[in-house]
Amino acid sequence: MRLLVVMTHYPFPPLGGSAIVAYNSMKYLSKHHSIDFICFQPTSALVQPTVFVERQVLVPQRKVSRVARWMRHVPYLLADVPMSVSTFTFRAMKKTVKEAIGLGKYDAILLFDMSAIRYCPPSCYNKLIVNIEDPQSLKLNRMVQLPVWSFWQKTKLFVLARLAANYENRILPKMAKVILLSVADIKDMREQSGYDNLVHVPYGVDQRDSAEIACYEDREKIIIYSGSMYHPPNVDGALFLLRDIFPLILQQYPAAILWIVGADPDDRIYDAAAKFGKQVLIMGRVADVANYIKRATVSICPVRLKIGVQTKILEALSLGTPVVTTSAGNSGVGGVSGTHLWVEDDPHLLAQRVLSLLQGHNWSQLSKEGRRFAAEHFSWKGSVAQLERYLESLVVTN
Repeated sequence: MRLLVVMTHYPFPPLGGSAIVAYNSMKYLSKHHSIDFICFQPTSALVQPTVFVERQVLVPQRKVSRVARWMRHVPYLLADVPMSVSTFTFRAMKKTVKEAIGLGKYDAILLFDMSAIRYCPPSCYNKLIVNIEDPQSLKLNRMVQLPVWSFWQKTKLFVLARLAANYENRILPKMAKVILLSVADIKDMREQSGYDNLVHVPYGVDQRDSAEIACYEDREKIIIYSGSMYHPPNVDGALFLLRDIFPLILQQYPAAILWIVGADPDDRIYDAAAKFGKQVLIMGRVADVANYIKRATVSICPVRLKIGVQTKILEALSLGTPVVTTSAGNSGVGGVSGTHLWVEDDPHLLAQRVLSLLQGHNWSQLSKEGRRFAAEHFSWKGSVAQLERYLESLVVTN
């Protein structure tokens, strides 16, 4: 097949989120298919060559003042187009994509962010597969419920959620396929809007060599919580951990150490951690979070927002680090509590599960089964194989 991939964010190297999915998808698809790639010109010095694509076109982004940017949003907002989409509306990109589609006989067009839909002419929607990962309408509606917001912030989120829902309801049913990472999100979105073109392609995680997996005796007796620490659901999870769970752990295990690893920690996390002194270490951004996960004895995921797939859980499972999570954290993973990981929502029960693992109870079995579960259900090879089936179905249909 000949594929066209259109993105707004340059995914080489993959620095997180949709970039990781795009990077690995193109990496595996390029083994059997021809890929042309169109994206905005990256500004980062970390740019790597795109070895997975045959033809690459990078579109320069015209610099726009803040006032002009806000002026641009106004007509789009009146047309129920959310700012997350209108921010990336540039005529040069639309022209480039239209010309490529006109000249190239593509079997399918693959997008890894919803904002890229605006560059594709309606005549090609029957060939368009868009990976939206975490539906914005669901995510924003659920984020409103988090206790980290002021009244005005909640009001803003509610408005943004309505805009996102209106846009999704208008545009997504026209796509050939809409990919989500979580079966639970597909169920909720179908109930909300009745879409019949939603499909599931699981997130992938790198499979680690057994030589990388340390046993319980070789681990530091450390609890790790990882993720982008500016992201509101992760901030809420950190505050829940520091205020309600970690104090209970210290009552029975005074030597416990907690690592909070992730970029740009919110000030509220620093404030909540201050009273614990050296027993809570906030690492901030690190070169490779895996180096910290594989040293820890327990990985905890205390998030209370049910959306998407918690990649922090998959990374820990793949490294043989047993996981304790909330039901919200497990919603997109689907592990069996007590077999692949532990699932609890009450702070006392979460603390007890962490304590049990710190003390080695059932640690080796959970480590083994969690790693096997991640390998069987969340490999990049399996993920891209599922994506290929949807791509091939378009060729047959069209």
